[in-house]
Amino acid sequence: MKRAGIFNDTSVTGHYGCTAVMHTVISELSARGIEPAYLWPVAVDWHDHAALLRKLEPDIIVVNGEGTIYHSSDRKRTRDLVDLAHYAKNRGLPAHLINASVSALDDTALDALRAFDTIHVRESESLSYLESHNIEAHVVPDLSLGLKSPPSAVARSGIVITDSVLKETAQALQRFASCVDGYHERMKPRLSRLDKMRDRMTKTLRGSPETCRWRARSSPLAFAERLSQSSLVVTGRFHSVLLAILTETPFVALPSNTRKIEAVLIDVFGDTARLLNPEDLNDPGFADRARNGMPFSESERAALNRYRDHAAVARSAMFDHIAQTVGF
Repeated sequence: MKRAGIFNDTSVTGHYGCTAVMHTVISELSARGIEPAYLWPVAVDWHDHAALLRKLEPDIIVVNGEGTIYHSSDRKRTRDLVDLAHYAKNRGLPAHLINASVSALDDTALDALRAFDTIHVRESESLSYLESHNIEAHVVPDLSLGLKSPPSAVARSGIVITDSVLKETAQALQRFASCVDGYHERMKPRLSRLDKMRDRMTKTLRGSPETCRWRARSSPLAFAERLSQSSLVVTGRFHSVLLAILTETPFVALPSNTRKIEAVLIDVFGDTARLLNPEDLNDPGFADRARNGMPFSESERAALNRYRDHAAVARSAMFDHIAQTVGF
């Protein structure tokens, strides 16, 4: 087995979408003979532990870019992740940035990106942004689509309303859930006491936040099953949109903190017709339409099928290439 240093393990938060992403990363690498040398958690600076990471020397560096590669002048987290390309090159290791949405980077961050062996972004807007800076990249739709889709209910019913990373939007969605008697759910469920205790013990025993064995802290499959039984999803979360696409559940979405939702809608449908304005949630007419489920048209269903098929092919090709860079 070869070993990968995997950075930006976002699943430590318990977020359903992030857990689905990391499940895909671990399982796809494992299927190609690559296991984690370590997993580095989201939002923790790796520079302070560089000496330890050298002792755990992997064969390859894989960086999960989700939710992170933007506004580099203001976000240390962005700078830390892109700097991993230089770290890998100095160690003579292949380095791959995957599952990224990219925008608003300064020159230093853009130069760092050029040191990655490959860059794989989640949508075409990120691809266009990088191409405008003469940086080669490839589109592979978000890796949460690697989750096994549960079967759809024969008769769907009920509205699932999720939260948003934006506070005011999250509050508006919660009020809307009450208005339409919908089921409101946070995409980041609260971690159990046992999970919190395990995380503390792991950090204490190992002397650093990294771990070599991945474990899920939430069940994205159970969440996807709830979507597959529902007539509509109303959300401000990127990964709620992706898991609705996976389960072919009709959805409408509000903008997030970047254009990643709009970008995916354009990639899937060629438009943003299923994007809401926050004020729509206060419109009685919209509430009536939501109660009727807002089903997909035949052309939308065809577009969803094409998108999921493309995602599967692109995902497999990406992990095949990553494995080839370490001799598999």
